Amino acid sequence: MPKYYVRCLEEQTIVTGYDALDACVAAFSKLGIATVGIYWVVSERGFEKHEDDVMIPDHYIMEELARRQRQ
Repeated sequence: MPKYYVRCLEEQTIVTGYDALDACVAAFSKLGIATVGIYWVVSERGFEKHEDDVMIPDHYIMEELARRQRQ
């Protein structure tokens, strides 16, 4: 699995995942923070800003967590 650098607010962590959303779910669990109305920034290159960074809205993360709990 690829390594992802995930940033949210002032927090950041490195996780592995199948894709950017999976990395955000892992970061959410690892950091133990929940957000409302913001984007989580995901990169495969590091914590600095890059043109190819992916921005995941936090409601996508919550929806994915809920979907996984139903399975």
